[in-house]
Amino acid sequence: MAVSKQAYDVKDFTEPVKELSKLVKETYLNTLDFSLSVAEENKKVFNKQLDYAIEAEKDFFDSVKEFYGSFPKQNYPFTKVDTGAFDDGLAKVFDFQKNLADSLKGISGNAAAESHDMAKKNVIKAFTIFDEALDSFKL
Repeated sequence: MAVSKQAYDVKDFTEPVKELSKLVKETYLNTLDFSLSVAEENKKVFNKQLDYAIEAEKDFFDSVKEFYGSFPKQNYPFTKVDTGAFDDGLAKVFDFQKNLADSLKGISGNAAAESHDMAKKNVIKAFTIFDEALDSFKL
């Protein structure tokens, strides 16, 4: 029994693989874009939560200042606390935490965008290298 040999062209292999590669590349890029949009929505929610926490903390500090400021100083000796400690100390703590929250907002925004750009460049480069490797199959 003789086995017949068919002549295959390299394009019979490379063209379908290139088409499949394009589909996979598009899927990767669409997934990256989708993940960035999810990250941006999460960032918006996170920023709103930080803003709410900072506002709640500010209200708490104002309530504490108002509470101790409302006592008549002559009748309640324990309220003779230096109100400057509340004014200056709590204000500094509040400013520090507000700056920290603003820093977190900036970091979260930059990290998502930069990681998206880097991942997109990596996907494009990887598929370019793969296509070049397929183009090198010439017999």
